[in-house]
Parts: sequence; C-alpha cells; structure tokens
Amino acid sequence: MSKEILKHCFFGADILFAIFVLNRNYFCIGADILFAIFKMNIGNKVYLKNIEQIDENSHIKVRVLKMWNFVKNNTVCSIEMILMDEEGTKYHSRVFNQNFSRFGHLLKEDETYIILKPNMAAVINGFSYTSHKQTLTLDWKSILKKCEDFSGPVNGFMFVDFNSIIEQTCPRDTFFDVIGQIVSFRPLETSNPVASKHYIKLTLSNLDSVHLKVTIFGTQAYQMSQYLKNNPTVNCVVIVMQFLKLNIWNGVGQAKSHFEVTKLFKNSDIVEINEFKKKLKADDNGGNSEKSITSLQSYSSSYTDDFKGTFPLKTICEITEPLKNLPWYIIPINVQDGTGTIGLTLFDREAKRLLDISAYELKKIHEVAGDSDALFPMQLNVLKNRKFGFLVDITKYNVDNYNNIYTILKLTEDVSILSELESKLELMNPSYLALVP
Repeated sequence: MSKEILKHCFFGADILFAIFVLNRNYFCIGADILFAIFKMNIGNKVYLKNIEQIDENSHIKVRVLKMWNFVKNNTVCSIEMILMDEEGTKYHSRVFNQNFSRFGHLLKEDETYIILKPNMAAVINGFSYTSHKQTLTLDWKSILKKCEDFSGPVNGFMFVDFNSIIEQTCPRDTFFDVIGQIVSFRPLETSNPVASKHYIKLTLSNLDSVHLKVTIFGTQAYQMSQYLKNNPTVNCVVIVMQFLKLNIWNGVGQAKSHFEVTKLFKNSDIVEINEFKKKLKADDNGGNSEKSITSLQSYSSSYTDDFKGTFPLKTICEITEPLKNLPWYIIPINVQDGTGTIGLTLFDREAKRLLDISAYELKKIHEVAGDSDALFPMQLNVLKNRKFGFLVDITKYNVDNYNNIYTILKLTEDVSILSELESKLELMNPSYLALVP
C-alpha cells in the first residue's frame, strides 16, 4: 500500500482508524478496520430497540440530538450524547476521554452517522436519560462514518401532557418534552455564587389553558432572559423544551431543565411550534390569540424590609370582624394562627407572584371547566399547609362597614422573617405561643 493512499485516507477522516508513524513508515492497526476502509461492508441495519442483536456484520444509523461534556474536577471526562435512530428510538451514548482524539472532531449535534461495532455499558446511577438500562459507548474498535441518507425524524419530540406533570404521573426516572406559550416569567435569579444554579422561572400555557411552571438553569436561563429582553413587543412566544426532569414543589409537579442537557427552541421555525401557533389561532376563531406576557416581580425584592418595618403587628383575633361583600376577580383564602381564622383576599399582583396565574385567569379556567361550585382550581393547592407572613391593608372602609375582608399587600414565607415576627408576638403577648397549635 502506498504512502499517498494512506495519507489520503487518514486526512480524509471519513472513517477513524489508528495509525502509527514509525521511521517514516505508516501502519494500520487491525485488519478489520483496514477492510472497512476499502470495502466498507456495513452489513445489516439494526435499530436501537434491538441493539443487543448488533454484531460484527451490522450497523446502526443515528442522529445526534444532544451533545455535552461531562466535567469533573475541571476535567472533561467524557462526551455525552443522546442519539436517535430512524424509528425515533433514543439512546444515551458516550465517548470516554481516551477516545477523544478519534471521535471528538467528527461528532456534531444534529448530524447523522453510521456506527459499527459500538460497545455497551450499564446505567448505574438509577436515572436513565432515555429509559434504557444500558448506554452505547464508542471505544477503540468502534467505527464512525457520516450518514447521508438518514430517513428518521428530525427532533423526535415526545411531549407529555401538562396535567401529567402537575399530578406527577409523567415519567419520574427519565426525560420528557413540553411545548407551550409563555404567559409569565420572573427576572433572572443570580444570587447563587454558582453560575450553573442561576435560573429563570416561566409559566407555560398549553392549548387547553393549563398552566405549568418551568425552571430553566444555567446558560439557557441567560439565553431565555436575553431573548425576552430583546423581544419586549413579541406577545406570542411558543417554546419547546426537550429533555426536562420532573420537579415537585409543595406537592405540585413542575418541570425543570437538567444542566446543559435540555434543548430549548424559542419561537423557532420548526413544524411543532408552527402547528401549535396555528391551533392557537384556530381556537380563537381566527382572532388574535397572542396573549401579553406578564413580567412578575423577582423573589429577591425588598420583601424583607417590608415585613420588618415599623407597623402594628396584630393577631387574627385582634382584627376579625363580621364578613361582608366579596369583590370580583380576587382569590379568597382562609388563614389561621393560634388565635383564630380569617379570610384574606389575594389580588392579581400577589396571586401571580405566588401562583404564576392571575385571579382573572383562574376564573376563566373555572368557567371553561363548567363553573361549578363543586370544582376546585388545582392551582390553589400550592397554598395549603404553608406558613406565611401577611402585610394587609386595613382601610377606613373596613372599619366603617364592618368588613373583615382585608387586602393582602404582600406576603412572605421566608423562615428568618417569620421567626422574627413570631418572636415579636411572643414579646408583645407571651400567651400567643401557647395558643399556636
């Protein structure tokens, strides 16, 4: 074999193989690799669902849906990937750092490949990215070649219903995908010194007006925040989030991104987002289905100062009066301390901050569901059995009209603030502590 042919094969890099350079002579390692270079007999095609049946005379065709680095102690230990075959089956795959020089420069996200002679490894951490109990690895004997005739799906989304996330019946030990319209968001939260834990919170609405809370971390949180800042006049923002995990907060299911694994599509020109927007307009009878996006207050605002200000601190028994007249489009809630129970009203600003949904929006959802007294908005369950401090407005109207419906100006469940308020009450009225159940 001539030196020129070997040089051409090596620098062409369509197929990876090992070459030693010794005393100006070139040697190929492994007769099977040499055979593959010139004959490229890839044998039968095997799908990922039957990966255990792959042998020396078969191959798989895959698309790299997502690729990221696993870093430990500032060292890249492996290239991690989620692959998808032509049937849409997904598999977690990796290349360890010993083989970076062979595969690292060839592998790219959204590209398609033919793989011969992959290896398999067990999933040992209990969480499987793709629900399989094994991962596919590329090692020293594996062969990788660009695929020009991949006939499978482009993204392979597997959307789950919002209610299945809220009720936690969605997959718990693997990833899932969601699509929805952004109805509200909170500013980027950057108080944590670790940048990967910076986050932005969104509320998405699906075509049935079910709202889902989603938290995006790290680099993608910055990207999402920047997109919303750069597009303040765009009312209809439909996003797809691929490879999310279930997050449970106060008994209610939410979704959250997972490090750099999650993929984010923001008003992208893809089939799924375009179809979602068409259905939005169709559901609105061809009208304007673009709802304005509400920017909610940051959790890290001046709430601490508000609750520690010089104001009269009262127990429920000191302010309770007979009930009278409830205004429209509020959320009435019952709260209780060691002295009694009282009804408070939660208006849109605080409702949105706490529930990521307004009182008006809750009313509309209730009407669509039948507007029956027997129905209870599931979104309110997040309030049950939680302890808050309330800053309420006692007006002249309350006093003159014997109205005990007090407007909540602000509320907090910050543990340090609540402890300080309870300490004040104990000093003012030592019997209060004995009254608390």
